Amino acid sequence: MARRRVYDDDDGRTIADMSGLERPRLIVPRHWDNIHKSNIPPAPEPEQEEESPRPWEPSTDELSPEDRRVYILAAMGSGLLIGGIFILAAVLLILVMLALWV
Repeated sequence: MARRRVYDDDDGRTIADMSGLERPRLIVPRHWDNIHKSNIPPAPEPEQEEESPRPWEPSTDELSPEDRRVYILAAMGSGLLIGGIFILAAVLLILVMLALWV
């Protein structure tokens, strides 16, 4: 039998409660559920607040179609700009290699 390790700095507090985790299904899906599901106590339900589940998204002031279009075009433009810079750098690298070895 393995002996339990005793640490000097252990004060007995629980840092992360791991009782609600289940074994991942790797080989036989649903096998763990059929055998051991009744032995696992149900996880406590989180308390629901009256606030929005996503406080960073405004629920009353949604974006207008014009603002949404501006954000989409700005994101696409920045992505195309970064992609263009990478393509330009690759073309310059090829030209420098051709100039050095030819």
